[in-house]
Amino acid sequence: MIMQQQTLQIAENTKATKLSIYSLIAITAVLFIVPNQWERLQFFLILLYPIFLSTRYFHINRELVMKSLLFIGIFLAANLSTFAIHYGQLMWEHSNPNGLFGWKLSIDPLLHAIPFNDGMWLRQLATPILDRFFVYIYIHGFVFCLLALCMYYLLTGQPKKILLAMFAGHFLQYLFILPFHFWVDGHQVWWIQNLWLGTSFTDPIVGHRTITDPIIPSLNHVFPSMHTSIATVTILLALRETSKPIRHFFTILNVGIIIATVYLGIHWVIDIFGGILFGYFTLKVADKIMAMDWKTKWVNFQQKRGALVHASEDSTTRSSSGGG
Repeated sequence: MIMQQQTLQIAENTKATKLSIYSLIAITAVLFIVPNQWERLQFFLILLYPIFLSTRYFHINRELVMKSLLFIGIFLAANLSTFAIHYGQLMWEHSNPNGLFGWKLSIDPLLHAIPFNDGMWLRQLATPILDRFFVYIYIHGFVFCLLALCMYYLLTGQPKKILLAMFAGHFLQYLFILPFHFWVDGHQVWWIQNLWLGTSFTDPIVGHRTITDPIIPSLNHVFPSMHTSIATVTILLALRETSKPIRHFFTILNVGIIIATVYLGIHWVIDIFGGILFGYFTLKVADKIMAMDWKTKWVNFQQKRGALVHASEDSTTRSSSGGG
C-alpha cells in the first residue's frame, strides 16, 4: 500500500514537472513574440512564471473553476468601479482644490523638514538601467500583481482568496484612502524639489501622465503611499502560500515596487511607513469580512425583520380593535 502511494506520488510529481516545463517554454516563446510596445502584457506573462513553477499545488475541478471565474469577474468589476470612483474624485478635486468643505491640511513643509525623508540618498545609486527597471515595475505592478495571484488562486482551487484579494487589494483601500485625498495635501518629491529647491528633477513617469491631464491631482496624494499599501497586501497574501516560487517571487518583486516609490522621487520615506501600516490594516479588515458567516447573518436579519413586521401588524390590529 505504501509502495503504491509512493509510486502514485512520483507519477504526480513527474506530471507536474512536465506541465511546468512545457508551460514555461510556452510563456517564454510568447514573450519573444509580443511586441515591446505591449509592456503590460509582457509584465503579466512574467508574473506567470512563479505560478507555473507551482504546478504541484494545482487543484482543478469544474465547480472550483466556475466559482473562481465568477469571483475573478467580481474582482475585476469591483476594481474597475473603484478606479472609476477614484478618477471621478480626481476630476472633482481638479475643480475643488481647497478640499471637501473647503478645508485641507498641507503637509509639504513637514515632509520636507524631516531629515533624509526625500530619499535623495537612494537616488545616488541611480543608473539608466535601474531607472528603467523601477519605472517598469512601478507602473505595471500596481495593477497586475494581485490579478496574477488571483490566477494562482484559480488554478489551486482557492476561490475565496480571490475575494480576499479584491477587498484587501483595491476595493477597501480606495474607500479608506478617501479622507486622506479629501483633506491631506502633500506633493511628490520631484515636484517639491523643483518648486522649492529649483532643481530640474524630471517626472519619472512623465510618459504616463501630463501636466494638463485631469489626473494631475494625484501629485498631491503622497501619504500614505497606495503603491506601498497594495504591495504590502500582495506580500502578506503571498507569504500565506505554501509554494516557495509564489512566496519568494511576489515578495521580492513587491519589495522592489516599494523601493521604486522612493528611488523614483515619487514618495517620501514616511509615505512608505504609512503605506505599510495602511495595507496591513486593510488586510486585517478584509480578513474579518471574509471570516464572517454572511449567510447566517442574513437569515438572522430576515428573522428579526419578520418579527418586527409581525409585531407592527399586531399593534395595528389591536389599535383597530380598541377603536371599534
